Amino acid sequence: MPDESSLTLQAYLAGMAPDDYIRLELPSEYRHLSLSDLLDRAFPESPEERQEIVGQFAPGTVNYRANPDLPDIYAVFLAVCEEWRDWRCALRATSADEADADLSEPVSELFSTDADSPLVALRLEQQYRALEYAARHGFWASRWELLRWMRSLTALYFLDKHEIELFSGSTPGPAPALREALASLQSQGLIAAQTPAEPDEDGQSGDAAPYAITPLGRRFIAGLLTKTELLIDQYDLYKDTVVDLDREAAEFDTGRGADLRVEAFLADGLDPIRAVFLLRLYDGAFDHRLRDWQDAIEDEEFYEGILEPVVNRDGATPEAMEVVIESGLSWLEEQQEQTRREAAERDILRRAENDL
Repeated sequence: MPDESSLTLQAYLAGMAPDDYIRLELPSEYRHLSLSDLLDRAFPESPEERQEIVGQFAPGTVNYRANPDLPDIYAVFLAVCEEWRDWRCALRATSADEADADLSEPVSELFSTDADSPLVALRLEQQYRALEYAARHGFWASRWELLRWMRSLTALYFLDKHEIELFSGSTPGPAPALREALASLQSQGLIAAQTPAEPDEDGQSGDAAPYAITPLGRRFIAGLLTKTELLIDQYDLYKDTVVDLDREAAEFDTGRGADLRVEAFLADGLDPIRAVFLLRLYDGAFDHRLRDWQDAIEDEEFYEGILEPVVNRDGATPEAMEVVIESGLSWLEEQQEQTRREAAERDILRRAENDL
């Protein structure tokens, strides 16, 4: 009979070396939990609850001497579970026999049969889910509303930048998501179907008319570009940030810093979904799908990839972000002052040359 006085959780993360697994001894009553609840207890939010777990591999313990990396490995698992609880990612769990394990599944159904005591062996894989994050945090009313907005702007992007020709009334017509995007753009007055083609030699009138961007659509695109360039001007400095809380200062453009742009958007109360999407439109992240962009627009996973920087990002504490934002504002003021000085110096040189 296996010893049921305790429960052992052995887990490793996809992408980490197989030797970098964590092995935790947990109370026997955890055997009655769901897998989701077990992960919550093994990698808890509360610092006090964490201390009970960390004590198993603290310096000086047998576990620590066997593997001094255990505290760092545990910290990685904690970060993953924090992202999971924040809806930034889903967790795919695979059991020892490589079968998918539902997080709602009872832990007792995952016991390894060849162990002396109850053992749950898991492989965990993060799957970033920006659409779910956007809806759960209230940035958008639903994932479908967000998808409709992104698909409309994607269609407008390819009509504008790449001068793609799409036709109203063509057969076969565009796929459902693209058809809805075009209808939305047309209802807003951003695109319009042009006059149908002239009758051919047999007197047959064409029923397919090309879509064109309207003057209102051109102004709308110009407005998006202005908003995006403003985001770049105000927040691009945060893509390479080093924070020193002891000095209460932050450095930028160091070549060794963290990308804290999304954290800065959140700190300033901006919608990070909208900001990241506009930035990725601007930097040409869509262009590699030029040949099959109509397929991409139908694919939710394409948009999950576009928005991944929102959820797969460097983190910083609120205290650190307070220092970062304050330092960033000072840095921007210095840059603006430097630009003004350089402009004034150029003006003085021009005048001097004109007086010669």
